[in-house]
This record gives sequence, structure tokens and C-alpha cells, in this order.
Amino acid sequence: MPRIIKILIASILIAGLTYLLGWSPVFTTKKVQYIGITDATQISAVEKEIGNLVGIKLARIEPRQIANAIKDISWVAQADVSRNWLKNSVVISVNPRIPIGAFGSRYIDSTGVIFEPVGIRVDVPVVIAPNSEIGLAAAELFAALPQDFRQGVVSLTARNDGDFSMAIQGIEKVLTLRFGSADEIEVKIKVFKALMALEENKNISTIDVSAPHAPIVK
Repeated sequence: MPRIIKILIASILIAGLTYLLGWSPVFTTKKVQYIGITDATQISAVEKEIGNLVGIKLARIEPRQIANAIKDISWVAQADVSRNWLKNSVVISVNPRIPIGAFGSRYIDSTGVIFEPVGIRVDVPVVIAPNSEIGLAAAELFAALPQDFRQGVVSLTARNDGDFSMAIQGIEKVLTLRFGSADEIEVKIKVFKALMALEENKNISTIDVSAPHAPIVK
């Protein structure tokens, strides 16, 4: 076959393929599938960021560009976008951030990122701290507490990364637990429970276990 004919056939094939992918309705997005999120508010927030992909030619969709746009959303930890040519669909996988504390009107995750609580309401302690770094230290302390004890913590205040205090829900009222540093957690909790079990301490409002071998009650 002459070379000119081969070039002509190749050109026709490339032109046909270009039309098929970029202009023909054959490979047009008919469906967008979300993995990792099901909340309508979160899905709506993603769609607001990237636009409506239905009806767009799959060849014109840039997965990396769209994934980067989604990752710019504060509550998104990771995102991945792929095209399914056989099903004419786009698959969007989103890993939302997991809150470990409420920081003001927002949440804080295990990496210290503060984000808006879009579509989620999680029962986590209120963290009061002068900045996100100390707020993260407070949230990490909360995560290290035993589950049974953690359930009674209403809020956790950090003056600095070595001075923590907690509001604990008692039987009749909320009391203050001055915890000090995040060291000797098990010992401090054991001392706290022992003091709470004493009849003479039923009306106290504050327990200081920052020095667990010399606790103070008020």
C-alpha cells in the first residue's frame, strides 16, 4: 500500500476518533456517581464547586483538575475522579474529614485542619483553645481518654499544650476537672473516680488532678 494512502487512512481514523470522543453524543456523561458521601448537602456543595457534569463530553472532562477543585473544599480530605467510558459516567470518590472536636462553630480533625460542618452533625466535645495547634492538642487528649470517661466530657479547654481542664457532666450538675498536662492519663482518671466516689465530695464543683498524687477538691 502506498505511503500516501496509509497517511490518508491514518488521518481519517484520527479525525473520526477525535469526532467520536470530542463531539459525538456517544461518549457524553449521562451519570455522576459519588462514593464516600451520601449526604445531599455535601453532594450539592461538591456540585456547586465543579458544576454539572451531565451532558459534557467525557473527553473534555479533566479528572485531575476536578479532583483538585473538590479538595479545595474545607471538609474534604481527599478526592479522586475517574471516567467510565463504557457506562458514560463519571465516578467521584470523596473522603470527608473526620471531626474529633468542635472548634467554635466549626470542626477540627486529627491533622489540625479546621473545617466547616457541611452536612454533618457529630457529637464531639467543644474544644476551647487560643489557636488551632493547641486546639488539636486538646482534641488529641480527648481521643486518648477511655471511652466510658470520654462520654461524660462536655467541653475541653486548653490554655496551652500543658494546661487542660474539662467540664464533666455529673449526676446532678457539671463540674470542673483541672487535668493539667496530658501525662499520666490513667492515673489522673483513677484518682478522679476515687474522689467522686467519696460521700463527702458529693457537693464539690472542682477537682484538680494536675498533680495526681496530691489532688485538690473544692
